[in-house]
Amino acid sequence: MINNIAYYPEQCALNSKPVMEAFLNSCRGAGITPVENSLDCDAVVIWSILWNGRMSKNKRTYEHYRSLGKPVVVIDAGALEREVTWKIAVNNITSEGYYGHTDNLDWDRPQKLGISLGEKDLNDTILIAGQHDKSLQWEGMPDLGTYAVETVRRVQKYTDRPILMRFHPRCQPFIPHHRFKMLLQNENIYNCDIEIPKPVVNTYDVFDIDYAFHTVINHCSGPGINAVIAGSNVLVDKKSLAYPMSIKLKQIENPPRKRNKDQWLVEISHTEYTVDEIAEGLWLTRLQNALE
Repeated sequence: MINNIAYYPEQCALNSKPVMEAFLNSCRGAGITPVENSLDCDAVVIWSILWNGRMSKNKRTYEHYRSLGKPVVVIDAGALEREVTWKIAVNNITSEGYYGHTDNLDWDRPQKLGISLGEKDLNDTILIAGQHDKSLQWEGMPDLGTYAVETVRRVQKYTDRPILMRFHPRCQPFIPHHRFKMLLQNENIYNCDIEIPKPVVNTYDVFDIDYAFHTVINHCSGPGINAVIAGSNVLVDKKSLAYPMSIKLKQIENPPRKRNKDQWLVEISHTEYTVDEIAEGLWLTRLQNALE
């Protein structure tokens, strides 16, 4: 087990304070000493892998500790219940990270978190849900304009359904609306529209979205997970935690039924924690194998 862990209070999101305080207090309770702004600890905890704004310097911190083979604990906003549950993993928050979420499962955990599988009445539209291009999750991907055009083109080889493009609420390169429409028309792409996310009143980081789509396409971020839970078909990258439930593009008109959706939900519910659970050190019981 690690003896100390570095943290960088000025490189966290503005809503991170109670979550990070709970995390650091749980470290102290487990005999792990938090050290502020250190490059010489056994491990480091950072807020998010979005190299942007207050978190932009985390890229250097992340790369430093990874180059030494030391674990990087990543805390980020959760997908299960935004602003209530928080994702904690080692080295990444995609499927390439370590969550310890497949063993010693609490089968009642989804119910404890108030999460259940939905069966929405799906509409005919396909939603392409984008993500932030400054995130490590987007590593190796093209610029957002190229991604939008290429994804729509690939989809339209297999279906005539209408397509809705929804960019990340904090990373929208084609505002105003008409610029996106012009881009598609210049590429001879039609039957595609754009949806602009709207913030939910009295929240810090929650935006309106309805997952009642025939299929939700997402690379590897929260919408893929939320769409599975809501009952939509999903098409995601292998790096997505929703990948076990993903269909293939050629199956978009006749999606197969996915097995073990209940087990998938139980496993996913072990990737996020409430603030109280973080303070109790529940995350440490899951991640300790990656911290030894």
